[in-house]
Amino acid sequence: MQEPEKRIDNISYAPPRSAYFWLAGIFAIVFAIIYITLVLFVHFEATVTGVLGMNNTEANTLYVFVFAFFLIALYVYMAVSRKELLYSLKRVGALMTVFTLVVVINIVLISFNPYLICVALTSMLVLPFSKKSDAFVLNAFSCWISSFVLIATLDYSEFPAVAFTLLAGMICGAVATYSFPSSMTRVVSVLRSFVTGVVTIIVYGVLLSTYSLDIKPFTDNVMYIGISVAGEILLTAVVVPIVEWVFNMVSDFKLMELTNHKAPLIKRLSKEAPGTFNHCLAVANFAEICADAIGEDPYLARACAYYHDVGKLNNVEYFTENQAGVNPHDEILPEVSAEIIRKHTIDGYELCKKYRIPDEIARMTIEHHGTLPIMYFYNKAKSLTDGEVNIDEYRYYGEIPTGKIGAVLMICDSAEAAIRAMDNPTGDKVDKLLKGMIDDRLKLGQFDNCAITMKDLNAIRLAIVGAYGGLYHKRIKYNIKRSDGINV
Repeated sequence: MQEPEKRIDNISYAPPRSAYFWLAGIFAIVFAIIYITLVLFVHFEATVTGVLGMNNTEANTLYVFVFAFFLIALYVYMAVSRKELLYSLKRVGALMTVFTLVVVINIVLISFNPYLICVALTSMLVLPFSKKSDAFVLNAFSCWISSFVLIATLDYSEFPAVAFTLLAGMICGAVATYSFPSSMTRVVSVLRSFVTGVVTIIVYGVLLSTYSLDIKPFTDNVMYIGISVAGEILLTAVVVPIVEWVFNMVSDFKLMELTNHKAPLIKRLSKEAPGTFNHCLAVANFAEICADAIGEDPYLARACAYYHDVGKLNNVEYFTENQAGVNPHDEILPEVSAEIIRKHTIDGYELCKKYRIPDEIARMTIEHHGTLPIMYFYNKAKSLTDGEVNIDEYRYYGEIPTGKIGAVLMICDSAEAAIRAMDNPTGDKVDKLLKGMIDDRLKLGQFDNCAITMKDLNAIRLAIVGAYGGLYHKRIKYNIKRSDGINV
């Protein structure tokens, strides 16, 4: 039995000040790798002094200032505009690993031909793991750095390659990022790469037509651009699964695997706790609809709902949905009952870690009840004693939601259970129930640590009311007599 005073104090999602220093450390490593790669390339491969015509000392000094400028600008973007990335430095590490890999690949490719540079690879590698804005910005920075490398190592005759890298990097990065919906099926991924490749060739043709009317440069270099495009498609197919595995990251492909009913932990849940499994499926339907209604990732919301109650596997028979007429809580003290119920949150987190479930999903096990008290057993304890009962001993072991999906899951989890328990629920009754439920959680500060708005909460409520009819509709009773005498 777990001790009542045990809390999840070591799991916190508010970015501490140390996160900014860790972020700076990651960028310092990125700077060192790119700088060393460029210096080695210039020393062993470059045959000219570049457009600027500097000696080695001057060039190395310029490399330091230029790379520092680009990386400081990128640091400011992440620390200010994408502060939520600081909640998970693992995600930052994955994104910057992809960024560094692409820049290093481009520096190496320059030694063969400047038109082999992968102008949209960063976008295609980042997009499965982060927001579109991150994919576009990181792709732009990788192309800017690659353009500077070209300036530093090529002569004036290769100036079109610099212009091509800058122009194609911005245009093709935007096409790769924004040309298709966020859903990343394998067909969409390949089609995205193909369209980006076509646009790359078109951009080069248009650029060359303004620089020279000679068709020969186009025919000479279009083959290299084609190889680059094919390489981007191949590298995307190879690198994305590797990044998924190494960093245990969430992508649409990974989410599809996790929500497959043959996934190990889901399969175990369906066999050992079928009531909880069915509850998770119903919550997942609500969560997906609600997440879509407020602009969040519906696939991530569904996956979080699938795993949010896996902690009940440790004490299956103590949860109502898995009981078959016998309630073991009738035989034990309310404080013992509360301890069993409230610890399923941390049990779930530990199980998710054991099964290597990504943290974005695993942490929902400790967020879906927040720090709410278990009122049934609290009131039962009060009825059995004349003294004071400490309500904190009846609160779930958990943390309040740190993101909108956590808030969605908290509402959908409680709503599904409450609606199922209602007698003759109607749309008006469900709406009234949800208003009260959301209001209670607001008063108890359960949404104080996430950016959810009243507009979002209203959209969630309306989405659940709208979905209620489809999920809990009544079936018509048909009185049909079969030949064997059984009425159906």
